[in-house]
Amino acid sequence: MLTKRKWVLSFVFVLSFILLAKLEGNSTLSTNYASLLLEPQKPTEIYKQVVAWITRSDELISVSAPVSNPPLIEYKSIQPLEDGAILSIDKSQDLYASEDGLIVFTGYRKKTGKTLSILYDTGETATYGFVDEFSQLPYTTVNAGDIFGTIENEILYVQVEKEGKMLETDELIEWLAVTYE
Repeated sequence: MLTKRKWVLSFVFVLSFILLAKLEGNSTLSTNYASLLLEPQKPTEIYKQVVAWITRSDELISVSAPVSNPPLIEYKSIQPLEDGAILSIDKSQDLYASEDGLIVFTGYRKKTGKTLSILYDTGETATYGFVDEFSQLPYTTVNAGDIFGTIENEILYVQVEKEGKMLETDELIEWLAVTYE
C-alpha cells in the first residue's frame, strides 16, 4: 500500500505532466518533453533525459577551502649536520606528515634532543630532532597532513633515509620542496 507522501508525489507528477502537455500544445513552451514521453518507441531517449536530470554533472566547481596538504615546515636556511641537516626556523610551527606512515620512534637522543621518526608508506624514514612537543604516540599511524609535533625553538633537525642511504643536504632540500607541493 502506498503511503500518503507517495500518493501526493504521484499526484503532483501527473498534474505537472498534464500542465507541461497543455503548455507545449499552446506553443507557450518550445520543448517536446510531453510528446517524447507519449511515444513508447523511444524509451532510451526518455531514460537518458531522466538520468541527465538526476545525476550530477562531471564539472568541477572551485570552492574556497583550507589547503589540504599544508607545507611540512617553513624554514629560512639549512645547514648540513652529520647524516641530516639543521633548519633555521623563524617562528613556532606545527609539523605535518608529508605522506601516510607510521611513527616508529618518539624519545630523547643526546645530539638531537626530543626526536621523532616516521616510516612513510613510500619507504622513506624521516627523523625530526629538537621537537618541542609530540602530538602522536609511538607506533601510531599518521595520514598526509596530520600534525605530529610542534617546534617552538629556532632550529629543527631533519634526516631522511631513502632506499637504505641518507639523503645529502641538496637532496634533502629537494625532498622538502616536493613536500611543499
